[in-house]
Amino acid sequence: MGFVAMVAAACSASTSTPMPNEVVARAPDLVVGVTTDSPPYATGPRGGELTGLEVDLAHEVGRVLGRPVRVVDLSWDDLIAGLTNGRVDVVMAGVTVTPERSMRFAFAEPYLRTRIAALVRRTDRKRYGGPDAVCKSPIDVGVMAGTTGELYVRERCPAMIIRPYPSATAAVQELQTRRVDAVVHDGPVLAYLMAQNSSELELVPTRIADERLAWMVRRDDQVLLRDLNHALATLRSDGTLDHILHQWVPAIERIRS
Repeated sequence: MGFVAMVAAACSASTSTPMPNEVVARAPDLVVGVTTDSPPYATGPRGGELTGLEVDLAHEVGRVLGRPVRVVDLSWDDLIAGLTNGRVDVVMAGVTVTPERSMRFAFAEPYLRTRIAALVRRTDRKRYGGPDAVCKSPIDVGVMAGTTGELYVRERCPAMIIRPYPSATAAVQELQTRRVDAVVHDGPVLAYLMAQNSSELELVPTRIADERLAWMVRRDDQVLLRDLNHALATLRSDGTLDHILHQWVPAIERIRS
């Protein structure tokens, strides 16, 4: 090998082989807060392997952004605290955009529009003929405490007797044991829970409220907000978003913009 070739080979080796003390930069984990209190956004045993709409979307967001994703399952109340104190970077839990929440947190662009629905026992379905019947009935109604569903029922359905529960699943269990007459909550959640008990329960449409669902971050985390909107636009344009929504949310519970 000639002198020039030897020098070239040495330079090539020096640029391709990391030095012993060289550290390869690794993108920080994106810590995503979800809750199994409201399937199908997240479902599975607490502390175990999770699946669900938001879990799938979280991993796809990580893929687009080139960041590892760590999903943390918390109760609904702990999600808000976890975002505030920095335990999680983003809440992906079927969160409804409201003016009150927008004063405290920032929202990415909505990824789904849906509606508040009611779940009743199939044997009682004939009592609720139209979309306003449930709201106008003086019945015991289970709601998930601290959600927009509870807020809307209290504001817009004064005839109802409200029974708050810690999770949508707990409320539906009370419906099955006849302690409440209906459960009013987010339509996709009730559709998922009905599918687990399809022979006993039936979904009733209402006009209580339509909802826009979006991912929630701290107001001062504008870089992450920009990245999430970029990822969402990518998932929407390449068809990934529609594919995941189709897998987890019945078409009847999706409102097209």
